[in-house]
Amino acid sequence: MRRQQGFTLIEMMIVLLIVAILAAVAIPSYRRYVVRSHRVDAQRALTELAARQERFLYSNNSYADSVSALGGTSSMAGSYYTVQVDPASASTTTYTLVATAVGSQHDDDTQCQTLSLDQAGRQESTGSTTNDPKCWGR
Repeated sequence: MRRQQGFTLIEMMIVLLIVAILAAVAIPSYRRYVVRSHRVDAQRALTELAARQERFLYSNNSYADSVSALGGTSSMAGSYYTVQVDPASASTTTYTLVATAVGSQHDDDTQCQTLSLDQAGRQESTGSTTNDPKCWGR
């Protein structure tokens, strides 16, 4: 009698089914993790710019009206967000810093399309739910 070697088709199909189920669970969870990590990069850039605004105020007696005046760039949050000083709110006594999702982050993060931070430390967001506490990690 010959001894059988290898796997049967049924065994291979069962393994393939298990791998498919694991992938169906793991891939969306991983994608949510990546979206949140890009959001944290935007939050970090906004808080860094807010600190630069306060130093600018101390030196110039007014807030800066552009990111470049603060020594930053619009891409300092990475390639998934652009940051800017909101021109509508810029004055000598107030500012609002805004990070706007672009590219795949814009498509994947419908909940938090923009993050903003002002001179009073108010953290706001817009997207499918306005001012969602999850956007700022609260």
